[in-house]
Amino acid sequence: MRKIFIFFTFLFITLSFASYSITVKAASNENPGLKTTVVADSYNSIRSSLLKNERTGQFDSAEVSYTQVDALIQKVVRENPEILYFDSAMSWSNGDIEFSYSLPVSTIKKNKAALSKEVDKVLAQIIKPGFTNFDKVKAIHDYLVLNVAYDYKNFQNNTIPSDSITAYGALIKGVAVCDGYTKAAQLLLDRLGIENYYVDGYGNGGQHSWNLVNLNGQYYFMDITWDDPVPNVKGTISYKYFLASADQLRKDHKWNEADWPIAKSKTYSFLNDFGSMIEFKGHYYYSSISDKDTLYRVKKDGKSKQKVNNVKAPYFAIIDDWIYFSNYSKGGFLYKMKIDGSKPQQLNSIHSVNLVAVNNQLHYTDSKTKKVLKLTIK
Repeated sequence: MRKIFIFFTFLFITLSFASYSITVKAASNENPGLKTTVVADSYNSIRSSLLKNERTGQFDSAEVSYTQVDALIQKVVRENPEILYFDSAMSWSNGDIEFSYSLPVSTIKKNKAALSKEVDKVLAQIIKPGFTNFDKVKAIHDYLVLNVAYDYKNFQNNTIPSDSITAYGALIKGVAVCDGYTKAAQLLLDRLGIENYYVDGYGNGGQHSWNLVNLNGQYYFMDITWDDPVPNVKGTISYKYFLASADQLRKDHKWNEADWPIAKSKTYSFLNDFGSMIEFKGHYYYSSISDKDTLYRVKKDGKSKQKVNNVKAPYFAIIDDWIYFSNYSKGGFLYKMKIDGSKPQQLNSIHSVNLVAVNNQLHYTDSKTKKVLKLTIK
């Protein structure tokens, strides 16, 4: 038999300058015309082999030409986040495939079992009775932003580990690059039965990946990586890329739009102005991206938007009926004011950042000394 095709998956690691976002490009859309329904037997055979971490597999040479095997393997890996540590494949004209992995198979199986348990644990923790699909998608977005740190140090050292491009890295180790964020969200959404897609393309010119989700028959993009600050900031979530339309995403993302459903709805576009946000008593309180971090509030349906106070507050927390905030209109000093924006009061003369409410305490960081300070709320 003659070996006619060799495919290796290399790690193409790039940095997106504006957002410090990187991806390992393990799946390209070099053959967008390849439809799963047309090559179902080969797709399912490859999928089964990779899910079992088998060293050998098979494709139907009558169903798929050797020029399509590369794209088909990549499609399988892209659409199945349970597949971990796939590294390369070598194919022959008779339909035989040899698979290689970046870790020993025994380790892979152990990590897969741990990942499956973690998915169950996370969903039990974040999904509450009565949640709509919107609530579920937001819960997944928020959990990943709050519990995963972008693997920027390894990027700087050019030492990205294979874990960081997997859902295992994101959910078990809490460290990932964009593929890890994307695949973790994909896995959680799959488990909930919410239609979603792994999308690969470019962000600010760098190779990147993100998610596409279906809510109420409309499609929306979700770039969790770019909603997570770098370096990591505890308790801070952005929504600039949460449930975004194609029009919104095109400003700094590029992808082969013909390969995925069209995301034209702008139902949730008001969320994309949230630099940071806290939900409180039926409203979203947020630092407005478009108005230089000025504090606003809006009802959860996007209506009745109003300015809380004409202060710039990129960091804030809400405890009882008080907003505690870093007042960037006044040197970043710590202030508090009533939930309606009245009675502003200065609490210190320290440039205070990273405000987090913890029970009856406010935790914040002195931006100069980097020391975490605590204020007890009586």
